[in-house]
Amino acid sequence: MRRLSEKLFLVGQTLLSALLVTGLLAFPAAAEEFYLKDGTRLVGKIVAYEKDSFRVETSFGIAIIYKDRIERIVFEPGSKEAAAKAGPAPASPPAAKPAPKETAPPPPPPVRIVEYVSGTRYVNETFRFQMFKPPTWRSYPQLVRPGGPLVAALGTPDETTLMLVGRENFNGDLTGYARLAENALQRTYADYRKQNERRTTVAGLPAFERDFTGEAEGRFWTGTALYFARGRDYFTILSLTAAGDTTNFQQTLLRKVVDTLEFLPE
Repeated sequence: MRRLSEKLFLVGQTLLSALLVTGLLAFPAAAEEFYLKDGTRLVGKIVAYEKDSFRVETSFGIAIIYKDRIERIVFEPGSKEAAAKAGPAPASPPAAKPAPKETAPPPPPPVRIVEYVSGTRYVNETFRFQMFKPPTWRSYPQLVRPGGPLVAALGTPDETTLMLVGRENFNGDLTGYARLAENALQRTYADYRKQNERRTTVAGLPAFERDFTGEAEGRFWTGTALYFARGRDYFTILSLTAAGDTTNFQQTLLRKVVDTLEFLPE
């Protein structure tokens, strides 16, 4: 059987991978283009029509796009049937926003992720950041794979306290990124409950923080999700603690680790 840590890190990868559906810029060559009101651009083939949404196939899976969030749709040439089924295009505002500028594709993933632990310091050379590692913690390099959403994974040996760091290229703003992550959390954890959310900073950068509870792999977890952007790179820090007598202490320790995160000079 898989170790609990591996199962939970896969849960974390599922959460972070959900953002790929709408975040990355690799899309099918011929498809409809959806411009959302929050500035996000999605490209994919409409595969189903619902009363208030479209089910769209993208390169990374199926995305559900609600009609009230769409500013306009650009159909591929000759796609008259899709345009007819989709109905009239959403009305443009009086002062229509210009279409988002095309951006360069994200850089290729690294061949391998270089990371190391020196005493109580964790260093990720590939993505150029470091942070405090509590003496009793260990890193899980075998669970961090090039090209995957997870770029760092740390936690206690008894697997009751875990921290995941994810990185994505996202074509949108921080609010939109956090909203997509909220949907992923709801799908990932049974009996998911959002506790509170607030604006904060991570490594001197504006961040969005959300506390939650939920069940996964037969345990009840208290978690905190932090989202922040550094250029086009959007980071997620997911902190998880299993319910127990030391939950409050572990949550405080996790926050201390986050507060020590800093990016290294390029």
